[in-house]
Amino acid sequence: MTNPIEFASPEDDNNNTPSPWLQPRSNNQYEDLVLKPEYAERRLRFDVGQTWFRIVPALKSSLHGWMMPLHVLQFERGRFVHPRSLKRNAKCVYDHAYAWAKENTPAALYSKINKNGVRLLADPLCLFWVLVEQEGKTVARLLQLSGYDGSRGGAPGLGHKIWQLCHDRDETGARTDVISADGGVLVGVEKHQPKGAKYPSYHLTLGRNAKPMTELVKRMEPTEQSVLCPLENVVRELTDEEQWQCLGKLIAPDTVKQIQKSLGHVNSSQS
Repeated sequence: MTNPIEFASPEDDNNNTPSPWLQPRSNNQYEDLVLKPEYAERRLRFDVGQTWFRIVPALKSSLHGWMMPLHVLQFERGRFVHPRSLKRNAKCVYDHAYAWAKENTPAALYSKINKNGVRLLADPLCLFWVLVEQEGKTVARLLQLSGYDGSRGGAPGLGHKIWQLCHDRDETGARTDVISADGGVLVGVEKHQPKGAKYPSYHLTLGRNAKPMTELVKRMEPTEQSVLCPLENVVRELTDEEQWQCLGKLIAPDTVKQIQKSLGHVNSSQS
């Protein structure tokens, strides 16, 4: 005897959305997957008021300067690092999804005229080590800030502003020594959050006196000293399967399956 086929009600239909790309919003906690888990707690977040820190100069063993540029991809309540941040010309699941969408459903993609479309392109993020005083101790922290330069409208990101501050020149053409190990100075970030304002504002200040790294490092506990490592060592690199999971939080599961099928990808968890 053939079992009767049961159909979902319109209320339970997962495809009953304005676009097959859009996922229903969830209330899950934000997943910031930029840093490896063991470094995530070292991220420095600014409180309202003034915060002073010393930027750590480039480490000799690092492939990058004092600031590492990252390309970051978003998903519903989360973000992760595009692999090309660590390996030149590396491809990502989002690249395949973007190519598939451009060919099959271009109207579903984000654009200047379609602000509600799905955004599969990366945003710039700045990552660098800083030393900061907390509870009377000098500790190592990681700053990850927006690297947006304001070229598409709107205000530049705080990370880009700090980069500019460290490369500005005075009226004589001399560059302010902010980074060097011996002559570098503190950088101050003053955060303002007016009542009713959706976003905070930030004001940057440079210290007047040199803060040699040797003196600051001497104040650090051995465990804090040992934490400092090349920036590329603290960045989390997701596997392809983890990237597919992130994509599945941004677009509808059926659309993800279509993209995977076009690539000949077999998801073992769904087989």
